[in-house]
Amino acid sequence: MDVTRRTDDGQAARWKGAAGHAWVEAQAVLDEVLRPFEELLVEAVSDEHGGRVLDVGCGTGGTTLAVARRLGPTSHCVGVDISEPVITAARQRVEQEGTPASFICADAQEYAFEPAAFDTVISRFGVMFFNDPVRAFAGSSPGAAPRRIRS
Repeated sequence: MDVTRRTDDGQAARWKGAAGHAWVEAQAVLDEVLRPFEELLVEAVSDEHGGRVLDVGCGTGGTTLAVARRLGPTSHCVGVDISEPVITAARQRVEQEGTPASFICADAQEYAFEPAAFDTVISRFGVMFFNDPVRAFAGSSPGAAPRRIRS
């Protein structure tokens, strides 16, 4: 049985539409519910491994911002998500907080990241939506494997 999802399975359309808007509307509740997982990821990211972190499937940016807060102003924390509504919300959070983070609206499986741009790649739960999770993570650091991958 082939369980590989195809990129045309409607994921992008759902997350750019109703699902993305619903996630933004429920942001505060979801942040609280998912906080234990966020805390585990933040603890796993250490500045000794470098401050260049990619958060794959970042949603509204809670985990990306938490990592950026931990690593401080010299870090380079980037969140990537396919949903324009959640990326817009994440960017608003950065503006409100002034935390050193940035966000890219793109499919991590397809986006052309700079080679070896990140030391650490994380994903709270975004990876479950990819038809090729390995590609989504591997594409974030072509030519040099990240030191850590946490999901």
